[in-house]
Amino acid sequence: MNKKAILVLTALSTTLVGCVNAPKGLEKEQFTLKSLSSILQSDYSCQCKSIRLGGKVLTAQALPNKTKIEVLSYPVYSTSAKPMIDEQPNGRFITYLDGFVEPESLKDQFITIGGTLLKTEQGKVDQASYTYPVIKTNHYRVWKLSQSYYYPDDMWDNWGFWGRRPYYWYGEPEIRYYLY
Repeated sequence: MNKKAILVLTALSTTLVGCVNAPKGLEKEQFTLKSLSSILQSDYSCQCKSIRLGGKVLTAQALPNKTKIEVLSYPVYSTSAKPMIDEQPNGRFITYLDGFVEPESLKDQFITIGGTLLKTEQGKVDQASYTYPVIKTNHYRVWKLSQSYYYPDDMWDNWGFWGRRPYYWYGEPEIRYYLY
């Protein structure tokens, strides 16, 4: 390859890497806390700690002048701020959005929020008592869940020494879920 082609490919790959950014207002540099496990009891006293969390919306309730959301927390990717849906959930939290947001449009959606840690709130998960961290949301992003079918890599390498493999050799297609 000539030098011009290498330069163009390098510039293109650098540009594409720059496309994986967190949504405006959810950049990781703005937040002092980045997970539920990093919250200390002393963080609630000042009500000044900024936090970025993400997860799956379990319930949403419209209140006067705000919307209350209960979220099952998942770890969040540091660069894109998307919840890691393949990981184990690590707790729950409650967040309040200013104004009215249609509760039905939020249920079972994945969300990333950035805001201020306020207090704790007592609640119940089924019949067990649970202490929820409460976050006042400044920025949020609702993600769309998509799925795609794919075949494992060995499916495409099907011509061996003896020719094509028999039909029962092939695996089943697998489903991948991703957020966008």
